[in-house]
Amino acid sequence: MLKNSMKTKNILTTSLIILFFLLGITLLLGIVMGIPYIVNNIGNMTNIVAGVGLFILGSIYFIMIILILEIVSSSKVNIFVKANVKRFRQIGYLLLLNLIIDYISMLFNGVTGMRFLDVAPGVFITPSMSIYFISGLLCFVIADAFDQAIKIKEDNDLTI
Repeated sequence: MLKNSMKTKNILTTSLIILFFLLGITLLLGIVMGIPYIVNNIGNMTNIVAGVGLFILGSIYFIMIILILEIVSSSKVNIFVKANVKRFRQIGYLLLLNLIIDYISMLFNGVTGMRFLDVAPGVFITPSMSIYFISGLLCFVIADAFDQAIKIKEDNDLTI
């Protein structure tokens, strides 16, 4: 592996590990402080949906960080393995789930900020939604590229 790519990989791994621990602590605090918050706001469904939605989004990001760390750590031997194809697809599904949660959250709390498209009440596209959508689809494309690379590698291994 090239010297610069090792540095980049080390920086990425270190950043992801720091983010993993910070997000983990935040999620634990969210559980400890979130339960009394939900109990105190039983009548206010908007606050409960917002709080639970944020916790679910944080949990999804936590899972995505774990998956990315596994992808990066698998690159020590061979990055083109079936497990990474599965991981990229999982990340794609999680990003699309984030899109849905973001949309539902904005339906309850109202849309704040910029909108790309606002057709009717309840039918809108925001920049964050488009980023989730494009990133999710990109993960599926990367998964397919990895799958194809694995097939080519297997064919080459069988060639004498």
